[in-house]
Amino acid sequence: MARRPIPMIELDELLYRWQQGHNISQIARSLGQSRQTVRKYLRLAEKHGATRDGDQAQRTRVLADLKAKEVSTSAIPSQAQRRLVPYQEQIRLWLSEPDMTMKQVWRLLRERGVKLSYPSVKRYIRSSVAPVTPKVTVRLETPPGQQAQVDFGKIRVQLGETPRQLWVFVLTLSFSRHRFVRFVERQDLPSWLDCHVRAFDFFGGVPQTVLLDNLKAGVIRPDLYDPTINRAYAELERHYGFVVDPAKVATPQHKGKVERQMPVVRQQLIAGRSYRDLAELNDKALLWCREQVGQEPHGTTGEAPMARFEALEQGTLLPLPAQPFDPPTWAEATIHPDHHLVFERSYYSVPTRYVGKKVWVRGTRRLVEIYCDDELIKTHPRATRRGTWRSDENDYPEPAKAFLFAHPTWCRKKAVELGPHVARMVDAILADHAIRNLRKAQGVLRLADKYGPKRLDEACDYLLHFAATELRRLTHVLEHGIPLYWKPSQEPRPAELTQQALGFLHPPESFAAQEVSR
Repeated sequence: MARRPIPMIELDELLYRWQQGHNISQIARSLGQSRQTVRKYLRLAEKHGATRDGDQAQRTRVLADLKAKEVSTSAIPSQAQRRLVPYQEQIRLWLSEPDMTMKQVWRLLRERGVKLSYPSVKRYIRSSVAPVTPKVTVRLETPPGQQAQVDFGKIRVQLGETPRQLWVFVLTLSFSRHRFVRFVERQDLPSWLDCHVRAFDFFGGVPQTVLLDNLKAGVIRPDLYDPTINRAYAELERHYGFVVDPAKVATPQHKGKVERQMPVVRQQLIAGRSYRDLAELNDKALLWCREQVGQEPHGTTGEAPMARFEALEQGTLLPLPAQPFDPPTWAEATIHPDHHLVFERSYYSVPTRYVGKKVWVRGTRRLVEIYCDDELIKTHPRATRRGTWRSDENDYPEPAKAFLFAHPTWCRKKAVELGPHVARMVDAILADHAIRNLRKAQGVLRLADKYGPKRLDEACDYLLHFAATELRRLTHVLEHGIPLYWKPSQEPRPAELTQQALGFLHPPESFAAQEVSR
């Protein structure tokens, strides 16, 4: 047992019990001291005149003498302390190295043959080598339902045959110390939001405030007095009605109730254990929160977190909202000259006046909303496949509408104006799938602006002879010309009639007007 200084009132009790005939083991057990400590103080008291048959006056005189000389546990070096004196300078050098700990000093001493316990080495370092100045702290206890503390840490877990790098999310209710634990593959915004939603469902309610680290998923710009909250996390905050309370940067002690849980998770859920997959690990984590660590008395409250939560805190939590949270995705984007922005690899149009500006895009499962200077300027149905174009004709200036949004009927009509073979080419392109090939047909029509209708018509005639409708081949023919051996198609002539058919024809004079006789 580690020895500690005995207050004078306890030393008086020690001497009283000794003079009453109690042995050293009885005194040590009743006072909560080690037998070595009791023996040391008895020897010290005997040197100052204490005897086994002494009375109260003797004890008073001995205690006054000891107090006047400021006698303490460290007045007489222990055997362990005497053995460490020769290594004092070496210990001081070790402690000056980065990442050195007292535990490591103890290991290094054992390698040199100094077989002492770790508490003995720690006491010697703190008393003789590197005295520790106690830190003054203030314990902050919160009322039921007022606060939860969140931590998101990296952890290495054995899943199957392979160790995996995962992230563990821990949310602890400050009053009851009841906690929610979930393991995820990424420390990103969707995981961060999903973990909060699952935690609130697990508790059946919402705390009034959530104290968190300044990670990007929660806080974009950390500041003690004016932090900038992530837009998506701010929506979660308003949906559930809690208040985000970012901790001061680089001060984990401000959320010590959850910081102390991370080592516990590693020790009790991860150390020496392996799991089949991530789902099994998360099932085990929930069971651990409810039935294992949740049922063990907490060192500070003295109560099991689960029982304390159910009895005193659960009823004080904010109720869960009636509607489920639809997690949004926020991103900043630039409007390109084609009137579109790119959001998650799909394209959404905005009016001309916003071209070149920076905007914020909010995506949910159904909609994409575009904001400029906090004003909603455009809403589109969300694309379900990457590479989808969501274009609104009204976003374009009038000169661009005729071309960009020309439907198949317009394309066929325009092709007829450019030439009969252009019309045949456009009909062939649109015959397969008019909407899917609309842009290809528009590309054919656009070539007339560069090469002229006549040249385009001749090139279409040449390619259609080979049943080719590829736009790249048409462009190649227009750039390099039609081969000289090619003879353009002639206008079709009427088919010659057979003799039988000619027999049914009337001569031209039969259609002449004749006078009617009176």
